[in-house]
Amino acid sequence: MMKRFLLFPLSFAAIALFLIDSAGLATVFRTSRRLSGFSADGLHYIYLESYRNSVTEVPTAQIQIVDVMTNGCVRNGCLKTEYDRSSSNLSNQVAENDLLKQTLEIRKTLGLNQLKLGIQLPIISQSSKPDGTETVQVRVDDPKQPLQIRLEQKYISPVLPGGYSEVERASMRLVINYNYRQLTIGDLTNYRDAVKKYSIREVRLSPNKRNVVVLIDMVQPTYEGVVQTTFVQSFPIT
Repeated sequence: MMKRFLLFPLSFAAIALFLIDSAGLATVFRTSRRLSGFSADGLHYIYLESYRNSVTEVPTAQIQIVDVMTNGCVRNGCLKTEYDRSSSNLSNQVAENDLLKQTLEIRKTLGLNQLKLGIQLPIISQSSKPDGTETVQVRVDDPKQPLQIRLEQKYISPVLPGGYSEVERASMRLVINYNYRQLTIGDLTNYRDAVKKYSIREVRLSPNKRNVVVLIDMVQPTYEGVVQTTFVQSFPIT
């Protein structure tokens, strides 16, 4: 079973896009991506993003450094800042730089200082079901042999019949079909706290065309709506 947990700056850290979700009920705050990409050998992937709490103004940054062959965080490679209210004067860039300093030696060792963006695979079909299942097909080489990724998920409400749960939770797994082989990543019994739902956003192929990274929108509740963070998943295709 595989574990969970790219370079361009964006202006305002929580990208204050005050969007309304599909049900029209919640304000959606999107994180800003500081940097993302593959190592030169295509064996590791890094993703750094940040956002700002709309109530406390405290910044939060999160970095994921993933071994794409095992879909697991490298040791001390997946970190998240945890500032208190006294840090509301800090910028998002300061929070991001904090994580970059903490992972400096790891990034040097893995060759993540000169990133390769890889290839964004075009989505040729996409569908969803009421239960949250999403299926996308992307073109790798042969249009007649697409890579299919199915995202399955389960959700537990914070309000349960006859009782109360402290936090809402959601689990997910990916079922991949390609070149007459099937691979399953994740476990539907592995629930993550403070998660409402998941959705496939982007699929990228490593420069050597051997590994795939799936960037997944992970929707998490906040005081004034939800924040859409990024969950990195990966697998080899050769």
